[in-house]
Amino acid sequence: MIRWRREHEGARARLAREVRGQVAPRLGAEASGLEATGYRRRARHLQPDDLSPAEASHMRKASHMRKIDAFAHILPRAYLDRLERQLEKTMTPSLLNYYREGVFSFDPVLTDLDARWRKVEPYGDYAQVLVLAVPPLEEIGPPGVAAEFARIANDEMADLMRRFPDRFAGFAAALPLSDVDEASRELERALTQLGALGAQMYTNVLGVALDDPRFEPLFTRLEGADRAVWLHPTRSAAWADYPAESRSDYGLWWSLGWPYETAAALARLVYSGHMERHPRQLVIAHHGGGMVPHFSARLAMGPGYRQVKDQLPLPPLDYFRRFHVDTALFGAPHAVRCVLEFFGSRHVLFGTDMPLGPASAVEATIADIDAAGLSREDMAAVYAGNAVRLLGLG
Repeated sequence: MIRWRREHEGARARLAREVRGQVAPRLGAEASGLEATGYRRRARHLQPDDLSPAEASHMRKASHMRKIDAFAHILPRAYLDRLERQLEKTMTPSLLNYYREGVFSFDPVLTDLDARWRKVEPYGDYAQVLVLAVPPLEEIGPPGVAAEFARIANDEMADLMRRFPDRFAGFAAALPLSDVDEASRELERALTQLGALGAQMYTNVLGVALDDPRFEPLFTRLEGADRAVWLHPTRSAAWADYPAESRSDYGLWWSLGWPYETAAALARLVYSGHMERHPRQLVIAHHGGGMVPHFSARLAMGPGYRQVKDQLPLPPLDYFRRFHVDTALFGAPHAVRCVLEFFGSRHVLFGTDMPLGPASAVEATIADIDAAGLSREDMAAVYAGNAVRLLGLG
Protein backbone atom coordinates (compact mmCIF):
# COMPACT_ATOMS: atom_id res chain seq x y z
CA MET A 1 0.00 0.00 0.00
CA ILE A 2 2.82 2.38 0.91
CA ARG A 3 4.65 1.55 -2.31
CA TRP A 4 1.51 2.11 -4.38
CA ARG A 5 0.90 5.45 -2.66
CA ARG A 6 4.45 6.59 -3.37
CA GLU A 7 4.11 5.65 -7.03
CA HIS A 8 0.72 7.30 -7.20
CA GLU A 9 1.96 10.52 -5.60
CA GLY A 10 5.04 10.48 -7.81
CA ALA A 11 2.89 10.11 -10.92
CA ARG A 12 0.73 12.98 -9.79
CA ALA A 13 3.77 15.19 -9.16
CA ARG A 14 5.19 14.43 -12.58
CA LEU A 15 1.80 15.08 -14.19
CA ALA A 16 1.69 18.41 -12.38
CA ARG A 17 5.10 19.34 -13.82
CA GLU A 18 3.82 18.39 -17.28
CA VAL A 19 0.76 20.57 -16.77
CA ARG A 20 2.99 23.50 -15.85
CA GLY A 21 4.83 23.14 -19.13
CA GLN A 22 8.04 21.62 -17.82
CA VAL A 23 7.95 18.67 -20.22
CA ALA A 24 9.77 19.29 -23.50
CA PRO A 25 7.43 19.94 -26.43
CA ARG A 26 8.91 17.10 -28.42
CA LEU A 27 9.46 13.74 -26.82
CA GLY A 28 13.09 13.10 -26.03
CA ALA A 29 15.22 10.42 -24.45
CA GLU A 30 13.61 10.77 -21.04
CA ALA A 31 10.09 10.51 -22.49
CA SER A 32 10.96 7.28 -24.24
CA GLY A 33 12.55 5.64 -21.20
CA LEU A 34 11.04 2.87 -19.14
CA GLU A 35 10.46 5.12 -16.13
CA ALA A 36 8.52 7.66 -18.19
CA THR A 37 6.57 4.87 -19.85
CA GLY A 38 5.52 3.51 -16.48
CA TYR A 39 4.64 6.98 -15.26
CA ARG A 40 2.37 7.69 -18.18
CA ARG A 41 0.73 4.31 -17.92
CA ARG A 42 -0.12 5.04 -14.27
CA ALA A 43 -1.00 8.68 -14.91
CA ARG A 44 -3.53 7.72 -17.57
CA HIS A 45 -5.58 5.94 -14.93
CA LEU A 46 -5.68 8.79 -12.43
CA GLN A 47 -9.21 9.93 -11.70
CA PRO A 48 -10.31 13.60 -11.62
CA ASP A 49 -10.49 13.48 -7.81
CA ASP A 50 -6.80 12.52 -7.72
CA LEU A 51 -5.77 15.80 -9.36
CA SER A 52 -5.41 19.31 -8.09
CA PRO A 53 -7.84 21.92 -9.50
CA ALA A 54 -5.14 23.23 -11.86
CA GLU A 55 -4.29 19.75 -13.13
CA ALA A 56 -7.93 18.81 -13.60
CA SER A 57 -8.52 22.08 -15.46
CA HIS A 58 -5.65 21.32 -17.82
CA MET A 59 -7.05 17.87 -18.59
CA ARG A 60 -10.52 19.28 -19.20
CA LYS A 61 -9.12 21.89 -21.57
CA ALA A 62 -7.13 19.25 -23.46
CA SER A 63 -10.21 17.07 -23.84
CA HIS A 64 -12.18 20.06 -25.17
CA MET A 65 -9.62 21.11 -27.78
CA ARG A 66 -10.85 21.38 -31.33
CA LYS A 67 -10.31 18.10 -33.14
CA ILE A 68 -10.21 17.32 -36.85
CA ASP A 69 -10.24 13.58 -37.54
CA ALA A 70 -8.07 13.43 -40.65
CA PHE A 71 -8.76 9.77 -41.45
CA ALA A 72 -12.44 8.91 -40.88
CA HIS A 73 -14.05 6.34 -43.14
CA ILE A 74 -17.45 6.27 -44.79
CA LEU A 75 -19.45 4.22 -47.27
CA PRO A 76 -22.46 6.28 -48.34
CA ARG A 77 -25.54 4.05 -48.30
CA ALA A 78 -26.48 4.51 -51.96
CA TYR A 79 -22.89 3.78 -52.97
CA LEU A 80 -22.78 0.64 -50.82
CA ASP A 81 -26.06 -0.73 -52.18
CA ARG A 82 -24.74 -0.46 -55.71
CA LEU A 83 -21.32 -1.73 -54.68
CA GLU A 84 -22.66 -4.96 -53.20
CA ARG A 85 -24.63 -5.72 -56.36
CA GLN A 86 -21.47 -5.22 -58.41
CA LEU A 87 -19.27 -7.33 -56.13
CA GLU A 88 -21.71 -10.22 -56.24
CA LYS A 89 -20.86 -10.47 -59.94
CA THR A 90 -17.09 -9.97 -59.78
CA MET A 91 -15.64 -10.92 -56.38
CA THR A 92 -14.93 -14.36 -54.95
CA PRO A 93 -17.45 -15.39 -52.28
CA SER A 94 -14.78 -15.65 -49.57
CA LEU A 95 -13.48 -12.13 -50.18
CA LEU A 96 -16.99 -10.71 -50.45
CA ASN A 97 -17.89 -12.38 -47.15
CA TYR A 98 -14.87 -10.73 -45.54
CA TYR A 99 -15.92 -7.30 -46.77
CA ARG A 100 -19.51 -7.82 -45.66
CA GLU A 101 -18.55 -9.01 -42.19
CA GLY A 102 -15.41 -6.98 -41.58
CA VAL A 103 -16.35 -3.72 -43.30
CA PHE A 104 -19.86 -3.20 -44.69
CA SER A 105 -21.78 -4.35 -41.61
CA PHE A 106 -18.98 -3.89 -39.08
CA ASP A 107 -20.48 -0.72 -37.62
CA PRO A 108 -23.64 1.15 -38.72
CA VAL A 109 -21.72 4.42 -38.38
CA LEU A 110 -20.02 3.56 -41.68
CA THR A 111 -23.25 3.97 -43.66
CA ASP A 112 -25.86 5.56 -41.38
CA LEU A 113 -25.59 9.31 -40.77
CA ASP A 114 -27.89 9.23 -37.75
CA ALA A 115 -25.66 6.60 -36.14
CA ARG A 116 -22.64 8.76 -36.94
CA TRP A 117 -24.19 11.83 -35.35
CA ARG A 118 -24.94 9.87 -32.18
CA LYS A 119 -21.39 8.54 -32.10
CA VAL A 120 -19.62 11.88 -32.51
CA GLU A 121 -21.92 14.02 -30.36
CA PRO A 122 -19.91 13.48 -27.14
CA TYR A 123 -16.68 14.64 -28.80
CA GLY A 124 -17.64 18.33 -28.81
CA ASP A 125 -15.76 20.46 -31.33
CA TYR A 126 -14.98 17.54 -33.61
CA ALA A 127 -15.09 17.31 -37.42
CA GLN A 128 -14.02 14.66 -39.91
CA VAL A 129 -12.19 14.40 -43.21
CA LEU A 130 -14.06 11.70 -45.10
CA VAL A 131 -12.09 8.90 -46.74
CA LEU A 132 -13.87 6.15 -48.68
CA ALA A 133 -13.59 2.74 -47.02
CA VAL A 134 -12.27 -0.39 -48.74
CA PRO A 135 -12.37 -2.16 -51.11
CA PRO A 136 -10.04 -0.27 -53.45
CA LEU A 137 -11.95 0.71 -56.56
CA GLU A 138 -9.63 -1.25 -58.82
CA GLU A 139 -10.86 -4.44 -57.11
CA ILE A 140 -14.47 -3.68 -58.00
CA GLY A 141 -14.22 -4.25 -61.73
CA PRO A 142 -12.51 -3.13 -64.94
CA PRO A 143 -11.34 0.48 -65.28
CA GLY A 144 -14.63 1.78 -66.71
CA VAL A 145 -16.60 0.32 -63.82
CA ALA A 146 -14.07 1.55 -61.26
CA ALA A 147 -14.26 5.04 -62.74
CA GLU A 148 -18.06 5.02 -62.47
CA PHE A 149 -17.90 4.06 -58.81
CA ALA A 150 -15.28 6.76 -58.18
CA ARG A 151 -17.65 9.39 -59.57
CA ILE A 152 -20.53 8.10 -57.46
CA ALA A 153 -18.47 8.06 -54.27
CA ASN A 154 -16.92 11.48 -54.83
CA ASP A 155 -20.26 13.08 -55.68
CA GLU A 156 -21.76 11.67 -52.48
CA MET A 157 -18.86 12.72 -50.25
CA ALA A 158 -18.84 16.21 -51.78
CA ASP A 159 -22.58 16.48 -51.16
CA LEU A 160 -22.15 15.46 -47.54
CA MET A 161 -19.43 18.08 -47.11
CA ARG A 162 -21.70 20.79 -48.51
CA ARG A 163 -24.72 19.74 -46.43
CA PHE A 164 -22.87 19.29 -43.14
CA PRO A 165 -19.88 21.67 -43.13
CA ASP A 166 -19.67 21.65 -39.34
CA ARG A 167 -19.40 17.85 -39.29
CA PHE A 168 -17.24 17.24 -42.36
CA ALA A 169 -14.18 19.41 -42.94
CA GLY A 170 -13.56 17.89 -46.37
CA PHE A 171 -12.94 14.65 -48.22
CA ALA A 172 -10.23 12.74 -50.04
CA ALA A 173 -11.20 11.81 -53.58
CA ALA A 174 -11.51 8.15 -54.54
CA LEU A 175 -9.64 7.26 -57.73
CA PRO A 176 -9.81 4.34 -60.20
CA LEU A 177 -6.08 3.70 -60.01
CA SER A 178 -6.06 0.74 -62.41
CA ASP A 179 -6.32 3.25 -65.28
CA VAL A 180 -4.21 6.37 -64.77
CA ASP A 181 -5.98 8.28 -67.55
CA GLU A 182 -9.34 7.66 -65.90
CA ALA A 183 -7.85 8.46 -62.51
CA SER A 184 -6.37 11.72 -63.82
CA ARG A 185 -9.70 12.83 -65.22
CA GLU A 186 -11.51 12.05 -61.98
CA LEU A 187 -8.81 13.71 -59.91
CA GLU A 188 -9.12 16.88 -61.96
CA ARG A 189 -12.90 16.89 -61.56
CA ALA A 190 -12.66 16.25 -57.83
CA LEU A 191 -10.11 19.01 -57.27
CA THR A 192 -11.63 21.69 -59.49
CA GLN A 193 -15.37 21.00 -59.25
CA LEU A 194 -15.98 19.13 -56.01
CA GLY A 195 -13.48 20.76 -53.67
CA ALA A 196 -11.57 17.61 -52.71
CA LEU A 197 -8.64 18.10 -50.33
CA GLY A 198 -6.60 15.54 -52.23
CA ALA A 199 -6.98 11.88 -53.05
CA GLN A 200 -6.70 8.48 -51.46
CA MET A 201 -4.14 6.13 -52.92
CA TYR A 202 -3.50 2.56 -51.87
CA THR A 203 -0.09 1.11 -51.05
CA ASN A 204 -0.18 -0.97 -54.19
CA VAL A 205 -2.48 -1.07 -57.20
CA LEU A 206 -3.32 -4.68 -58.02
CA GLY A 207 0.22 -5.56 -56.99
CA VAL A 208 1.97 -2.63 -58.72
CA ALA A 209 4.14 -0.44 -56.47
CA LEU A 210 3.40 3.28 -56.23
CA ASP A 211 6.87 4.27 -57.43
CA ASP A 212 5.99 2.79 -60.84
CA PRO A 213 6.33 5.58 -63.44
CA ARG A 214 2.69 5.17 -64.52
CA PHE A 215 1.52 6.93 -61.34
CA GLU A 216 3.82 9.93 -61.77
CA PRO A 217 1.12 12.17 -63.35
CA LEU A 218 -1.17 11.71 -60.34
CA PHE A 219 1.55 12.53 -57.83
CA THR A 220 2.69 15.50 -59.89
CA ARG A 221 -0.82 16.95 -60.14
CA LEU A 222 -1.41 16.61 -56.41
CA GLU A 223 1.92 18.18 -55.54
CA GLY A 224 1.32 21.05 -57.95
CA ALA A 225 -2.10 21.69 -56.43
CA ASP A 226 -0.72 21.54 -52.86
CA ARG A 227 -3.14 18.72 -52.18
CA ALA A 228 -2.59 15.62 -50.08
CA VAL A 229 -2.24 11.92 -50.74
CA TRP A 230 -4.08 9.84 -48.15
CA LEU A 231 -2.09 6.58 -48.15
CA HIS A 232 -4.10 3.52 -47.14
CA PRO A 233 -2.77 -0.05 -46.94
CA THR A 234 -4.22 -2.87 -48.99
CA ARG A 235 -3.47 -6.57 -48.86
CA SER A 236 -5.61 -9.70 -48.68
CA ALA A 237 -5.40 -13.31 -47.55
CA ALA A 238 -4.24 -14.18 -51.07
CA TRP A 239 -0.82 -12.77 -50.07
CA ALA A 240 0.67 -15.78 -48.31
CA ASP A 241 2.72 -15.45 -45.13
CA TYR A 242 5.34 -17.92 -46.44
CA PRO A 243 6.30 -19.10 -49.95
CA ALA A 244 5.32 -22.68 -49.13
CA GLU A 245 1.73 -21.63 -48.40
CA SER A 246 -1.02 -20.47 -50.72
CA ARG A 247 -2.81 -18.05 -48.38
CA SER A 248 -2.19 -15.94 -45.31
CA ASP A 249 -3.34 -17.54 -42.08
CA TYR A 250 -4.71 -16.12 -38.81
CA GLY A 251 -5.47 -12.77 -40.42
CA LEU A 252 -1.78 -11.86 -40.51
CA TRP A 253 -2.32 -10.24 -43.90
CA TRP A 254 -4.29 -7.56 -41.99
CA SER A 255 -2.76 -7.29 -38.51
CA LEU A 256 0.87 -7.36 -39.69
CA GLY A 257 0.54 -7.18 -43.46
CA TRP A 258 -1.10 -3.77 -43.55
CA PRO A 259 1.54 -2.05 -41.38
CA TYR A 260 4.18 -3.69 -43.56
CA GLU A 261 2.40 -2.52 -46.72
CA THR A 262 2.36 1.05 -45.48
CA ALA A 263 6.03 0.98 -44.59
CA ALA A 264 6.97 -0.69 -47.87
CA ALA A 265 5.09 1.92 -49.93
CA LEU A 266 6.72 4.79 -48.05
CA ALA A 267 10.13 3.14 -48.41
CA ARG A 268 9.67 2.75 -52.16
CA LEU A 269 8.80 6.45 -52.46
CA VAL A 270 12.00 7.29 -50.57
CA TYR A 271 14.50 4.85 -52.06
CA SER A 272 13.26 5.31 -55.64
CA GLY A 273 14.04 9.03 -55.42
CA HIS A 274 10.38 10.06 -55.61
CA MET A 275 10.56 12.24 -52.50
CA GLU A 276 13.76 13.86 -53.81
CA ARG A 277 12.03 14.70 -57.10
CA HIS A 278 8.85 15.82 -55.30
CA PRO A 279 10.01 17.77 -52.25
CA ARG A 280 6.54 19.24 -51.65
CA GLN A 281 4.64 15.95 -51.91
CA LEU A 282 2.19 15.85 -49.01
CA VAL A 283 1.56 12.25 -47.97
CA ILE A 284 -0.61 11.38 -44.96
CA ALA A 285 0.07 7.74 -44.14
CA HIS A 286 -2.50 5.75 -42.21
CA HIS A 287 -1.83 4.03 -38.87
CA GLY A 288 1.14 6.16 -37.92
CA GLY A 289 3.16 5.21 -41.00
CA GLY A 290 3.01 1.49 -40.28
CA MET A 291 6.36 0.01 -39.31
CA VAL A 292 8.46 3.03 -40.31
CA PRO A 293 8.89 4.82 -36.95
CA HIS A 294 9.41 1.59 -35.05
CA PHE A 295 12.08 0.24 -37.40
CA SER A 296 13.60 3.51 -38.58
CA ALA A 297 17.17 2.47 -37.67
CA ARG A 298 16.94 -0.48 -40.07
CA LEU A 299 15.74 1.83 -42.83
CA ALA A 300 18.85 3.96 -42.39
CA MET A 301 21.28 1.11 -43.07
CA GLY A 302 21.50 -2.29 -44.71
CA PRO A 303 20.97 -3.33 -48.33
CA GLY A 304 18.41 -0.63 -49.11
CA TYR A 305 20.69 2.12 -47.89
CA ARG A 306 23.69 0.68 -49.75
CA GLN A 307 21.65 0.48 -52.95
CA VAL A 308 20.75 4.17 -52.96
CA LYS A 309 23.37 5.98 -50.86
CA ASP A 310 25.21 7.24 -53.95
CA GLN A 311 22.01 8.38 -55.69
CA LEU A 312 20.15 10.22 -52.92
CA PRO A 313 21.61 13.58 -51.84
CA LEU A 314 20.21 13.20 -48.30
CA PRO A 315 20.19 10.33 -45.80
CA PRO A 316 17.06 8.17 -46.24
CA LEU A 317 15.59 9.09 -42.86
CA ASP A 318 15.53 12.75 -43.87
CA TYR A 319 13.04 11.81 -46.59
CA PHE A 320 11.03 9.53 -44.32
CA ARG A 321 10.57 12.43 -41.92
CA ARG A 322 8.95 14.46 -44.68
CA PHE A 323 5.91 12.21 -44.54
CA HIS A 324 2.90 13.01 -42.41
CA VAL A 325 1.00 10.33 -40.51
CA ASP A 326 -2.13 9.88 -38.45
CA THR A 327 -2.64 8.51 -34.94
CA ALA A 328 -4.95 5.57 -35.75
CA LEU A 329 -3.24 2.99 -33.54
CA PHE A 330 -6.33 1.77 -31.69
CA GLY A 331 -5.29 2.58 -28.14
CA ALA A 332 -1.54 1.92 -28.09
CA PRO A 333 0.01 4.86 -26.22
CA HIS A 334 3.56 3.51 -26.55
CA ALA A 335 3.14 3.37 -30.34
CA VAL A 336 1.74 6.90 -30.51
CA ARG A 337 4.73 8.18 -28.53
CA CYS A 338 7.09 6.46 -30.98
CA VAL A 339 5.26 8.03 -33.93
CA LEU A 340 5.48 11.48 -32.36
CA GLU A 341 9.14 11.07 -31.50
CA PHE A 342 10.14 9.99 -35.01
CA PHE A 343 8.00 12.28 -37.19
CA GLY A 344 7.66 15.25 -34.82
CA SER A 345 4.44 16.85 -33.69
CA ARG A 346 4.10 19.04 -36.81
CA HIS A 347 3.93 15.93 -38.99
CA VAL A 348 1.30 14.02 -37.01
CA LEU A 349 -2.43 14.50 -37.53
CA PHE A 350 -5.21 13.28 -35.29
CA GLY A 351 -6.86 10.42 -37.18
CA THR A 352 -8.81 7.49 -35.80
CA ASP A 353 -9.87 5.13 -38.63
CA MET A 354 -13.38 5.33 -37.22
CA PRO A 355 -15.62 3.40 -37.45
CA LEU A 356 -13.47 0.50 -38.66
CA GLY A 357 -11.28 0.20 -35.59
CA PRO A 358 -12.49 -0.81 -32.14
CA ALA A 359 -15.73 0.73 -30.91
CA SER A 360 -13.73 3.05 -28.66
CA ALA A 361 -11.23 4.08 -31.36
CA VAL A 362 -11.86 7.80 -31.01
CA GLU A 363 -11.77 7.77 -27.22
CA ALA A 364 -8.67 5.57 -27.17
CA THR A 365 -6.87 7.81 -29.65
CA ILE A 366 -7.68 10.91 -27.62
CA ALA A 367 -6.39 9.19 -24.48
CA ASP A 368 -3.18 8.21 -26.28
CA ILE A 369 -2.50 11.77 -27.40
CA ASP A 370 -3.42 13.29 -24.05
CA ALA A 371 -0.96 10.87 -22.37
CA ALA A 372 1.92 11.52 -24.78
CA GLY A 373 3.56 14.30 -22.81
CA LEU A 374 3.02 17.00 -25.44
CA SER A 375 3.00 20.68 -24.70
CA ARG A 376 -0.37 22.34 -25.07
CA GLU A 377 0.81 23.96 -28.31
CA ASP A 378 1.92 20.66 -29.83
CA MET A 379 -1.24 18.91 -28.65
CA ALA A 380 -3.37 21.54 -30.36
CA ALA A 381 -1.31 21.12 -33.54
CA VAL A 382 -1.85 17.36 -33.58
CA TYR A 383 -5.56 17.59 -32.83
CA ALA A 384 -6.41 20.22 -35.44
CA GLY A 385 -3.72 22.77 -36.19
CA ASN A 386 -1.73 20.59 -38.56
CA ALA A 387 -4.82 19.68 -40.56
CA VAL A 388 -5.80 23.33 -40.81
CA ARG A 389 -2.31 24.32 -41.92
CA LEU A 390 -1.66 21.48 -44.35
CA LEU A 391 -5.12 21.08 -45.86
CA GLY A 392 -6.09 24.75 -45.98
CA LEU A 393 -9.06 24.33 -43.63
CA GLY A 394 -10.79 27.17 -41.82
